[in-house]
Amino acid sequence: MALKTLTRQQGFSQAALDALLASFDEPEWMRTRRLEAWRVFVDTPRPTRNDEPWRRTDLKLLDLEGGASLIEPPQAQKALRQAPAAWKKNLKSPDISGGLLNVDGAAALSWLDEAAAAQGVVFADMPTALRRHPALLEKYFMTQAVRPADGYFAALHGAFWQSGTLLYVPRGVEVTRPLLSYTWLKQAQSALPHTLVILEAGARAALIDEFGSAIAGDSDHQVLTVGSVEILLGAGAQLDYVGIQDWGRNVFNFTSERAIVGQDATLHWVTGHLGSKLTKTFLDAVLNEPGSKALLSGVYFADGTQHLDLDTEQNHLQPNTTSDLLYKGALKGAARTVWQGMIRVAAGAQRTDGYQANRNMVLSRQARADSLPGLEILADDVRCTHGSTVGQLDPEEIFYLMARGIPRVEAEQLVVNGFFLSVLDRIPLKSVREQLQAAIACKVEQEP
Repeated sequence: MALKTLTRQQGFSQAALDALLASFDEPEWMRTRRLEAWRVFVDTPRPTRNDEPWRRTDLKLLDLEGGASLIEPPQAQKALRQAPAAWKKNLKSPDISGGLLNVDGAAALSWLDEAAAAQGVVFADMPTALRRHPALLEKYFMTQAVRPADGYFAALHGAFWQSGTLLYVPRGVEVTRPLLSYTWLKQAQSALPHTLVILEAGARAALIDEFGSAIAGDSDHQVLTVGSVEILLGAGAQLDYVGIQDWGRNVFNFTSERAIVGQDATLHWVTGHLGSKLTKTFLDAVLNEPGSKALLSGVYFADGTQHLDLDTEQNHLQPNTTSDLLYKGALKGAARTVWQGMIRVAAGAQRTDGYQANRNMVLSRQARADSLPGLEILADDVRCTHGSTVGQLDPEEIFYLMARGIPRVEAEQLVVNGFFLSVLDRIPLKSVREQLQAAIACKVEQEP
């Protein structure tokens, strides 16, 4: 999938897609899928607030015509220089089994532990994976988990995706240390990264998948990111997946994410949302076979005029499945957050155990948090519950800390960090946990 020189094309159009197809050396089946996704996109109305999932998110400021462009990715060495220093340091850590860095669509760095590679593990940027492992992608890429028909932005992604990460772990293989994938947006006005994780029966792995872009204010030129995450777990497989976004404040971010969890398989899925001007994420865990389990954890912190809208689903399709969701959010300034959660239990999915909880801490009078849990149950032998809270920062806790000589800002940082700790502790790499804690502390310190 080698890039030739790309003529700069504004917006997402048939002409832009033709330019992309002419520039990529792809298998015919992938070209066909792009064209099919484009047809779905053209036939799908743009979401409005009349659509139930979008009632609380307004897209009137999103400019698909002038807000996106296709550019030729930088050379690898130049791309590596443009990445954040902390990321480059983490990619050299002896505590990981492999590292991958994408900058503006270019694979700047990629490595995998020799022992893992010898057992058949594949960890590569998506264009390289398409070139070296086409049969794997033909079978799994947007065929079982996320599909173009899932919605407007899923279809757009299927037509224009350009970069991403593939992790494939063969049957019975365990990757002993986490894998780390970074996607950095420096100059491009759009990014469409695709993450595909496939664990065969009995496999085990942990992947930390982080996305970010250069610091920017919400008045800077508009940037659009349209991502997709697909996770497929075979029988008895175990995956820890951590997805974190800290996009610049000029980014409109849309993602479609789905995991299909096989028999007796376990998914630990942790998400972090700190950046962007506006984010709308659809996240779905499908408990597809008896004994499958999904543990979903999330942190989000919005400030200024950020708008974060997270839509989660726990879909129990077979008997004896378990899901447990805990999402925690903080917000300040005039920020708005929305969490919409749904546990669905199919007819016949007896002995389902499902739980969801959403906790929100509001740090300013102007901020607003919407918390909307839901249940849809078509079986009678189940245990499904939910809960949500929205509350202010406890003044007694702040007073207690300040009475012991801790300045107010530091006291607030300690309380907020303690609020998030139960989720942050689930991140399997210390350096990433500390990085996220530092970013949260910075948000607390900033003026509203």
